[in-house]
Amino acid sequence: MRYGSDFSTALFVIAAIALAQTVLGFTLPLLAFDISQSGTGLALIKGAGFIPNILFAIFIGVINDRITKARAFRHYTLGLAAITATLCLAALTEHLSLPGLMLFMVIFNALAYATNNAQMTLLRLTVPHEQLSDATGLSSTVFSVISTVGPAVAGLALITLGHTGVIAACAGLMLTSAALSRRLNPPEELPPPKPFWPSLIEGWHILRANRELVMMTVVIVLTNAAAGAFDTALILKLKTAAATNDFQIGVVLAFGGVGAIVGSRFAAPLRRMMGYRAAFFWPIWGLGALYLTIIADLPLWGFCLVSFLDGWLALFFAIGVWSYRQESTSAQHMGRVAGLTGAIFKIGMPPIIILAGWLTDAGALPVVVMISSALMVASGLFLVWVAGWGWPRFGGPTTAR
Repeated sequence: MRYGSDFSTALFVIAAIALAQTVLGFTLPLLAFDISQSGTGLALIKGAGFIPNILFAIFIGVINDRITKARAFRHYTLGLAAITATLCLAALTEHLSLPGLMLFMVIFNALAYATNNAQMTLLRLTVPHEQLSDATGLSSTVFSVISTVGPAVAGLALITLGHTGVIAACAGLMLTSAALSRRLNPPEELPPPKPFWPSLIEGWHILRANRELVMMTVVIVLTNAAAGAFDTALILKLKTAAATNDFQIGVVLAFGGVGAIVGSRFAAPLRRMMGYRAAFFWPIWGLGALYLTIIADLPLWGFCLVSFLDGWLALFFAIGVWSYRQESTSAQHMGRVAGLTGAIFKIGMPPIIILAGWLTDAGALPVVVMISSALMVASGLFLVWVAGWGWPRFGGPTTAR
């Protein structure tokens, strides 16, 4: 199926940004580890990457609604090119530091988040309505491939090019994307902007009134924190105790992407068969048990298997909360509710990731793993006792009531 040049250009730019974000998200924490020789340094950079979601997710959609999407797209990609070129200059002149890397991660991820938000509307402007479903499927496929192979590509690039070479390649990719984005100019008419704060407060009231979604949101705060600590522990275990190289670490993380893709094939039918509560609830317990396995000294294939199962199980309850949010929220409130929940979801990740790095430096990596598992158990018990779910049985309600 043929698409217009605007869509092809936009898809290339977004794919390039996603690839650079994946590669830098893998590379810079490892660079921070090399600079600081500590797990805390690695954790600081990983944690900084989630700050934009917490601080800006609520506001980005409102800002983008006030300017044309092509204009927003051009500004954001230019900002990404500038900040990545600055990082490249710092690497070439050997002026990289932990504070500088943290600042870069915050700015880069904020601009990348804003670009992704704008491209969702840009997609509708560059593709005929009858082709939207196919275009969306193509975009999802491209992003799935990038998220899966990205860590392995980044690891291989680190082995062959080194940190400076990888950063320079990302800078070149972002400069190319910024240049191409100048070609985008689809027709668009902006609706009159609504008052900012009353609109945001209304979204908050809609979220509060949806008790089931609130309970799920609290659980996702805990499970995301657990996953952040586990991911940090896994990388540090591979980097130190298992003595793997950067490419092997990338391969292990890539298996998590493969698991997520495999899980996505079964998530919807299993949710219908099990009921939305059971499909959301039981994978949490599976992850709580899985996390404990990396305390042992596993072979490389064992870490790959753990990563695969982690991606597979995590996908089930992630889709569970996304689906319930879609089913239980009206279209006119979806943007605000999605922004609010998206910000809340990540709020526990920076502190727990930094704690994981600090504990690892203190020789307590098994404690990090046990904290991750305990947070998963706490999430499940929260649903049983506080949310009032009990122990969900298979065959319960399949959609929001």
